[in-house]
Formats: sequence, C-alpha cells, structure tokens
Amino acid sequence: MKKTFFSLCAALLLCACSNNANGPLLRGTAQLDAGTEFAVNYLPDGDIYQAKVIDVVVDSVSGKYEFTMELPEGCADVDLYVDQQIFGAHLEEGKTTVVDFVKGENGEYTCRFGGDNADVSEAVSAAALAFDLFSLQDMPYAEAKALADERYAVALEKAKAISDPKLRDYYTRLCEARHTGMQIRMLGDRAMEEHCKESDFPEYAQLISTIDPNSDLDFTAMNSILWVMNKISTPQPDFKGDYSAYCLEMINITDSLVTNPKLRKQMAYAIPQTFFAYGDHETGKEEFWTRYQEFAKDYPEYIDAFKGEYEKTVQSMDGQPMPDITLERPDGTRVSASSLRGKFTYVDVWATWCGPCCKEIPFVEKLVEQMKDNEKLQFVSFSVDTDRKAWEAKLAKDKPVWQQFILDADANKTLSEALSITGIPRFFILGPDGTIINQDAKRPSDPELVSYLTELTK
Repeated sequence: MKKTFFSLCAALLLCACSNNANGPLLRGTAQLDAGTEFAVNYLPDGDIYQAKVIDVVVDSVSGKYEFTMELPEGCADVDLYVDQQIFGAHLEEGKTTVVDFVKGENGEYTCRFGGDNADVSEAVSAAALAFDLFSLQDMPYAEAKALADERYAVALEKAKAISDPKLRDYYTRLCEARHTGMQIRMLGDRAMEEHCKESDFPEYAQLISTIDPNSDLDFTAMNSILWVMNKISTPQPDFKGDYSAYCLEMINITDSLVTNPKLRKQMAYAIPQTFFAYGDHETGKEEFWTRYQEFAKDYPEYIDAFKGEYEKTVQSMDGQPMPDITLERPDGTRVSASSLRGKFTYVDVWATWCGPCCKEIPFVEKLVEQMKDNEKLQFVSFSVDTDRKAWEAKLAKDKPVWQQFILDADANKTLSEALSITGIPRFFILGPDGTIINQDAKRPSDPELVSYLTELTK
C-alpha cells in the first residue's frame, strides 16, 4: 500500500550527521506472513512530490533484514509501511537504527526500537501514526478528530521524552506544527462532509495565520503548501475544467511571497502537475507554459519532465468505443470490458492509496442506493492498485454492493492512454453499446450528478 500522498514524515536537517557509514541505516527482525509488504517511504529533502517507496527484503527463514540507501541529507525521518500499518524511524549516516516487528494475536503489528537514536525513532513513529490522515478517511469528522487528538497527545509526549535537548525542542515544535496542519486538512474533510467551505469554520483562518510559509519547520510539517493554497482567490475549477487562471495565480503567489528555496522548488513541480493532471490540458496552455518556464528556470529538470505533457494533444473520446481491456474480479475471474454492455455504466477509476478517491466512496454508495431502481444504469469501480492485498482489504472493510474490478498494468496503461487519465479519481460513463458518452463525468459528490444520470437514462 503506497500511501505516499498522505505520508507526512520528512527529512530532518537539524542534526549533525556523520559522512561515513559504518553499517546499515536500518536493521532488525520482522515476523511477517508470506506476501506481507514492508517498505520505506523516503522524501528527498522533505519534498512529498519526489517520494520514494523502497521495498525492504526480509529473510524468510531468520526474519532478519538490513536496509540502506543513499542519504544526501545525512539524516532523515522515514515512514515504515508494514502490511496496512504505518510506523516511522529516524535514519542517520554512520549509525544504525534497530526496529523489530512482532505480529500479535489480533493480527496487528507492534514494533520495538533499539540501536542509535532509539528515542528519536520512538517519537518519529508515534508522529507517523498521529498525522496519517489516510487512516481516518472513512470516519465522520467528530470521530476522526477525537482519535487524531488522542494520537497527537501520544506523539507530543514521545517528542518531549527525547534525551537530546536540541532534538527534543525541534521534534516538539515539529509535532505541534504538524498538528496544526492536520487540523487544517481535517477541516477540509469536514467541509466536504458538510457541503460547505473550509473558510466557513472560524478556526480555519486562525490556524492558517500561524503558518510561516518560509520557515523550514512549516515546510517539513507540510504546512507551507497549505498556506499558498489558501492565498489563491481564483475558485478551483471542476475536474478537467480550465485550470489556467488558477495555476497562474499559484505561480504569482509563489513568485512574490515565497522565499524558502525548498518550497519554491516543490511548487515548481506541484503547479504543472496540477495543471496537467486536473485541468483540461488545452485551455490557456500556451500562456501557462510561457509563464511557467520563466518561473521554473532554476529547475530545468521539471521543465523537461512536463514538456511532454505540454506538447501532447488531448482528443475527446466521447462517442468512441471503450477499449476492450481485461478486468479482474475480487474472486480472480477475468472478463472483458465488453461484458459491461447492455446498460449505461458509470465507472469510478480509483486506488486505495488515493485519498480523494476514497473520500468519494461514501458518495458512490449513496448514489448506488439512490439509483437502485433504475434498471438502465449500473455502477462499476476500476481499481488501479498494484497492491492487490490493499484492494482486497478495502473491499472487505467497505463491502460495496456494486461491481468491483482491478486492472493489471497493461489494462491500466491502455485505459489511461485512451482517456488521457493523468490523475485519479476519474469518472466516465459508457453507453449501452460500450461507447464512451462522457470521458470526464461529474464526481459522485457533485449534487447535480443524480439529475444528470436520471435525464441520461430516460
């Protein structure tokens, strides 16, 4: 389960680190069942958009493992994914962090820290769980906030227990800053739940006002980007709408108000990613690209990375046949996409690691219930997960009553290229004959979708 979008641990540049590695950065034992994922999530220089998820190999006989990697910063905080759980550790060149994982009778893993900087890793691990928004995504706001506050109290206590005074002060302040960001993000979830805006909550503005976008602390806490987004006055367009004005304002805000080089670099990637993944890819493209190249002149690697997206011409697939890709059901049976013909079909393309995707699932559930008497309409979900176990676990928890399929790499590639899917969630509608009626359909959370589907299937 690659939960990189919601992983909030970042590189720590405070400590004085050795340049000479004497052994592995991380070692220990892990009592894992066959097929259980164990991976390290590392954010180079604290940039979430450059996250690297690296698998850890555990000896199947002894249960021992050793892990090392290039660590240009000298030291870093990383997330550790074990099955469906999240932990954390502090890694430092020249030192070895020891983490032992044990599976309890309830099926949950616990870990024990040893070796170098064990108390720091204890704090980092508590924070990894405390600020994991992904684990709260299916809960009502009040319940999620209570659990988040409880986890934060534990993380803060661990930070205050670090023996080194400088590290204790740093991690305490970082924990407090991350709690601020967590509250802001949860208010965003509450706004979606209550169909209003974050700004409708008085505490939202107060929390935003405490962020210093140019401080390394707020950058590491992932708060600086929240501050920038709050400054944008242009309404965020609908998915696949005209994002040019929105992204141009984002550039101007960053250019005029942001001095932190780490944040400027992060925005140099985040802005074109937003334009090409969520915008219609064509409207205002020339103006955006001209301004972006000027803004990102110090990051030619990012200009090169998005040049292909700029040069690509997106053609509408509406009226064209759906690619006859192979779909796999939870029980392992495989069928072709043509088997969906016969009804209008509303398709949800999603993944377990995609927070916005999972936020739409309760709305899909309500939509299915509302439209259950419409015999001309069916709902299906296409998962693009590479971790089948994560997909199966999510289905076991949610128990969806509409059809579920998972796509392999080839099917995902074919579908993505045909419909120009560069970001998820994505929703599209097929006609009874299998042709694409709407390749960028409204989201289930859009209150206008029910009337649209009702009119479509008359």
